[in-house]
Amino acid sequence: MPDYGCCDLGSVNLTRHVRAPFGDKAHFDFKSFEKVVRMSVRMLDNVLDLTVWPLPEQQREAMNKRRVGLGFTGLGDALIMLKIRYDSEEGRRFAARISESMRDAAYDASVDLAIEKGAFPLFDAEKYLAAPHCANRLPAKIQARIRKHGIRNSHLLSIAPTGTISLAFADNASNGIEPPFSWFYTRKKRMADNSQQEYLVEDHAYRVWRMQGGDTAKLPDYFVSALEMSALDHMRMVAAVAPYVDTAISKTVNVPADYPFEDFESLYLEAWRNGLKGITTYRPNNVLARYCRWSRPSAPPPRRKTCPAPPATRTAA
Repeated sequence: MPDYGCCDLGSVNLTRHVRAPFGDKAHFDFKSFEKVVRMSVRMLDNVLDLTVWPLPEQQREAMNKRRVGLGFTGLGDALIMLKIRYDSEEGRRFAARISESMRDAAYDASVDLAIEKGAFPLFDAEKYLAAPHCANRLPAKIQARIRKHGIRNSHLLSIAPTGTISLAFADNASNGIEPPFSWFYTRKKRMADNSQQEYLVEDHAYRVWRMQGGDTAKLPDYFVSALEMSALDHMRMVAAVAPYVDTAISKTVNVPADYPFEDFESLYLEAWRNGLKGITTYRPNNVLARYCRWSRPSAPPPRRKTCPAPPATRTAA
């Protein structure tokens, strides 16, 4: 992030683009996803013009580069609903395919905005399309459009933590690029009178599976949580997606409380060798336990309706 830069972030919920989840015909609707990506780029670009900037330096930085950060959330749950293990080579390939689709749609949409509203003021085609910028790896057709028309936003993609929005607006889908942390847990909430209230929270994919009549006592092997995979498999997912993201990816690698120093060292070195900008590790501690408790509910939770998926994109005959 440059001096006086801002985080103009948005995230597309991947679970909303999974069709026929857990079925024999489960698939990801790339057309509907790309349509939402293109709309989101316009939305985030509009936010820059509507923002009341506290400092003139912030406004100048934003207007000169028009950086936005579109990403996704719910990757872990989307893979589960497609019956793909997060820590598998297939899972990494599919995540890379989603990320590439997001990148290409976002950059193409930003070129359309440049045609409509003008390129960002500091745009220089030769410098912009030269390595190591992400634009250098775009398909030749999109690079040609950028060279001809310019591009509205200097940077377009960022995968944020999305913890709050995933809980509040995505039916507790897995956060950002992360796998689900737990299938269900009891969350503590401090009320206005300083008392605490507990309530059960379910993972989105787990709830969809349960509501479809799936066996929750013995989940399929593609239900793999953050604590059930190796630290290296966490890191490998970031390495698979990183080539398609032009700013940064927020990723937490969950490790046991007794994780040895030598393994920490090896993990960070391996992340560096894979070209990652950074990675975060998390060991269980007593602080998180004050807010969450992991235990199987004594009775089935009440049935709740999940939000319907967006309609499948139809092509004209």
